[in-house]
Amino acid sequence: MKTYRINKNAARLAQGTGFAPELIYNISLVRFQGRNGHCIAAWTPGMKRPRYVYRAHTPEEYDKAMERIRQEAERFRRHDEAQEKAAAAFRRHDEAVARSSEEFRRSLRVGDILYSSWGWEQTNIDFYQVVAIRGSAVDLRQLDQRTTEDGYMCGTTVPLPDVFKGKTHTHRLSKNYIRIDSCRTAWKWDGQPCRCSWYG
Repeated sequence: MKTYRINKNAARLAQGTGFAPELIYNISLVRFQGRNGHCIAAWTPGMKRPRYVYRAHTPEEYDKAMERIRQEAERFRRHDEAQEKAAAAFRRHDEAVARSSEEFRRSLRVGDILYSSWGWEQTNIDFYQVVAIRGSAVDLRQLDQRTTEDGYMCGTTVPLPDVFKGKTHTHRLSKNYIRIDSCRTAWKWDGQPCRCSWYG
């Protein structure tokens, strides 16, 4: 959780009044006696002028003003807590992606098959075979495949290892997948038939 210090402008006012500044989470406040009752000036971090100024003529008004400041401090605390939780979740996600990427790099071998599922209003499946690995560069070649129709313009498809079509293309290893182009991303194939569909 974040820690805050007394706002320097609150400290400066406190020196003039003779009252010690206080800190309620991130709100710096100075309580002092004014001409017409108790006064409360409160700053949030970085502000030159008070964010809140209250003049309380009765104890009830004073208690209400302090309660409003406590509620506002609690709102700031919850906001900071939510931000820290979100940041921690992003860090965990980044660490998980880094671990997954490293595992993908280490496990990739020549002969491995990857698949890409893509398309708009239909599911296209492409298969690729790893033909060479040179550091962070991977040579892939697209494979022919066998499709079995089991519904209306849909079915399953599997690759035909070593039955190539097209030329060899080099791609960079970056994460736990290989980017083929702007539309296609290739992942390691798990050996199970992939669902596909088509029109026309």
